Amino acid sequence: MIQQPTVYLAGPIMGCDHDEANNWRINFAIRITPFYIRGVSPLRCEPLIGKRYSMMDKDPKFGTARAIGAKNVFDVRSCDLMLAYLPLPAEGARQSYGTIVELSWAHILGKPTILVTDDPYVRDHPVINACAGWVLDNLDDALEVITGVLGGYTEGGKNV
Repeated sequence: MIQQPTVYLAGPIMGCDHDEANNWRINFAIRITPFYIRGVSPLRCEPLIGKRYSMMDKDPKFGTARAIGAKNVFDVRSCDLMLAYLPLPAEGARQSYGTIVELSWAHILGKPTILVTDDPYVRDHPVINACAGWVLDNLDDALEVITGVLGGYTEGGKNV
C-alpha cells in the first residue's frame, strides 16, 4: 500500500481568531482528501487561549516559542510538499513572519513549495520568491498543482 502524501498548510496564525486561522486549512484539507492527500495543520495541537492566537497567552506544552518551532520544523521535514498561504494582511496587520520562515526551511530541505499570495510585496520579493517552486494567486490553482504533483504517489493516482 502506498503511504498517503502530506501537505503542510502554512499560513497566518498570530493575531488571528480561531476561524481566521483554521477555516482555510480545514476547507483545503477537505478538498485534497478525495485525492488521497492529507493536509497537516500547524494548529492541530495548539489550543486557542483567549480570542486570538498570541505569543502572550502560552500553553506550556505546545504554545511556547520553542515548542512551536520544534513542531513546525518536524512538520516541514516530514511533509511531502508545503503550501504557504500568505494573503494580503488587513490594514494595520503584519504579514505572517512564521510562514515566511517555514517557506525557507522547506526550500532548504528540498521540499516542493507553493506560495499562494495576493500581496504584491510578498509575490515580488526576490528572496521569498526564490524559495517558492510555484507562486500562485489563489488556492484553487494550488489544489490543481498539488493534485498534479502528488497524484502519481497516491493510491489510484494518475502516474502516466
